[in-house]
Amino acid sequence: MKKILSAIMSAAIAVSAALPFSGTAAAAEDISSIVVLGDSIASGYGLAEGEKTYGEIVGNYYGAKTDNYAKSGDATTDLIAALESPTTELSASIKGADYVIVSVGGNDMLQYASNYLLKVCANVGVLKSGYTKADIPEKPTFADLDRLVDREALKTYASENPVPMNSNIQKLRGNMVFKKADHAAYDCIIETRVIPNIKKINADIEALNPEAKVVYQTIYDPAQFEEEYYKATYTGNALKVMNLLRPVFGAVTESFREQLMEADLGGALIADVYTDFTSLDDSGAKYSWYFTNMQRDRSEMDFHPTQAGHVAIAAKVIDTIGTKDKGGDLIVQTYDKLADKAGYPAAALATYNKVAATTAPEESGIKLGDPNGDGNIDAKDSSFILTAYSKSSTGADTGLSAEQKKAANVNGDALIDAKDASAILGYYSYISTGGTKSLPEYLA
Repeated sequence: MKKILSAIMSAAIAVSAALPFSGTAAAAEDISSIVVLGDSIASGYGLAEGEKTYGEIVGNYYGAKTDNYAKSGDATTDLIAALESPTTELSASIKGADYVIVSVGGNDMLQYASNYLLKVCANVGVLKSGYTKADIPEKPTFADLDRLVDREALKTYASENPVPMNSNIQKLRGNMVFKKADHAAYDCIIETRVIPNIKKINADIEALNPEAKVVYQTIYDPAQFEEEYYKATYTGNALKVMNLLRPVFGAVTESFREQLMEADLGGALIADVYTDFTSLDDSGAKYSWYFTNMQRDRSEMDFHPTQAGHVAIAAKVIDTIGTKDKGGDLIVQTYDKLADKAGYPAAALATYNKVAATTAPEESGIKLGDPNGDGNIDAKDSSFILTAYSKSSTGADTGLSAEQKKAANVNGDALIDAKDASAILGYYSYISTGGTKSLPEYLA
């Protein structure tokens, strides 16, 4: 398992101690209603059918009713508009909430950067044929970059004109991360737009429910890759462009993290997702790629969190709010289904283990569908049941304990027979082909 630099862990502890409010176990026991607001990260964009958003996982942990109003593409201004003129449903949900979890700010920076880059591309003549500066949307996304920009022409321009291209990229970085006190000529959008809008969001939530506790999330750096993958995938002109852009992603997410933590948000909490996703080890490697699909084929790569990412965010939010003595076990069930748990980055794993240690234990040592007690629900359990059924059919003692009988009777009909064995085989086939439901969900 990857090791974490002691300095990073010490810094994380120091940051946690410096936050304006810290959740307690007592408060966690009383959470009955949660509202999730924000963007595509919170809405679960990109998850497969049956996979769980971090809002669902957090709600299950606290046994809380959870309403998710997050919308893909929403920026801070969209959330402000929703809070300024809330629907009856949204208003009622926030007024009844114990906690409001907010993921916002990423689209503001994405739209600004996309608009800036599209204008640069228009000015240097690398838009696709038929497009001009007039075709640039007011709030573009990276999808618009792909739609409007001639990639090969851009790569060639960047290769042949490294100085002006680098100058444009550095100006973009300054416009986003600098502060007006030191750089009055720059836009400084995190300071002048994003953080003020988050303060407005905070005030609007407080106006609807002064008692609700609000949790904001830092934003992870999406442009972190395995070094071998990066070297093999990005070469030539593509490498030159990526080498210019990657430091901007890092600087922007770090600046947003810093300025969000410095902002006066009253008693709001900050779930520092950035730290757990980055998860530096002794080599200096960074790991947000593990929690996203950025290392898919370059034409399909996606910065949204995968199921592993949602587990990591859920664990960080729970740890930020405060654990309870017996939390719901959906986070453990979801983690257990991850395909590559052996590579789960260490900082996030430490947070997950802290939360997982407080999840509700099984009623017995043997779980439903696993009468042989080996921790897996598979064909061995089906065979185990058939053996017991064969014995009972001849009048012999099955040899099963009360716990084993409870685990074997998966269909709940008071009989332990071939129907139970068949149900387990069906479920085993289901999870072997990528199914994500629990056994009770599958049977239902």
